Amino acid sequence: MTGREFSLKYGFKDVGKLENSQNLYSPEDEHFGVKWKIRIRKFDGRLGIFLCTNVTDNQQIHADYTMKMISKNKENNLPLSTSHIFEKCGDPPRVSWGWDKFIKWKTLEDEYLTDGKLVVEVHVKVNKMVGFPKEKLRSFGDEMQQFSDVILKVKDQKFYVSKLYLSYQSPYFATLFSGAFQESGQSEIELKEVNSEDLHHYLDILYGGNGINDHNVKGILSIADMYNTQLVVEKCEKFLVKESEMALKKKLELAGKYRLVELREVCLDQIQSKEDLQSVVSENINEMDPEILGELFKKTIALI
Repeated sequence: MTGREFSLKYGFKDVGKLENSQNLYSPEDEHFGVKWKIRIRKFDGRLGIFLCTNVTDNQQIHADYTMKMISKNKENNLPLSTSHIFEKCGDPPRVSWGWDKFIKWKTLEDEYLTDGKLVVEVHVKVNKMVGFPKEKLRSFGDEMQQFSDVILKVKDQKFYVSKLYLSYQSPYFATLFSGAFQESGQSEIELKEVNSEDLHHYLDILYGGNGINDHNVKGILSIADMYNTQLVVEKCEKFLVKESEMALKKKLELAGKYRLVELREVCLDQIQSKEDLQSVVSENINEMDPEILGELFKKTIALI
């Protein structure tokens, strides 16, 4: 999963008790400065599933997304995929998109509901965002060519950088440029499975920028971890500890995924009640970092 992809997963309770035209919503989850949530609705003997965003006037999000329900036997998940431009339009303004007739209600009850609970998962790939403010980042374009000895290429975008500086900061690039790989002698290296915007933010921070925020820190961390760049990882962790307003659950997830020890300890110290515990536990505990799960178990025992 690249920095411009994310998943929402939620277990809706008491779905079998829904009345006609009644809606249920998942909690909001923020990604890339936008709040997202899942909506389900019973209507005319069928279940509808929708993806909601809070885009404002003149904003657009071009995205591909796949919705699926987890069946009782975990085998028939009924995925449906589409592409859409999320924008505020219509009167009243439309705020959710999806399928009105995702599945027949009888099939839902027979194959997907477990004690009235329905698990829905949505995977989203954001391709383009229009109308959102852009940070002023250091340029790595053509004007930097005279100061560069290698080009990093992501699809059609080129970044002119220094082999020496990248090698000093990143063991990954040091090995890549050392001669052990075919790419070492190339003046242009194509990077796979990397989002160009995330790479730009990563390079900006690596070259002394300070533009880390709650919208881009996840993408920057993914690149920094991939390329083993401790300087950037430490800057991201410092931001998450001292400045970020991200939800505690999200911070803990990042702490576990990228082995951010200080952030993990700070987050765990903030858990002081059963309500705090419930707010950070994932729907699927198997997806959680084992060390963090162990610490949460100790917290649970202490609060009993």
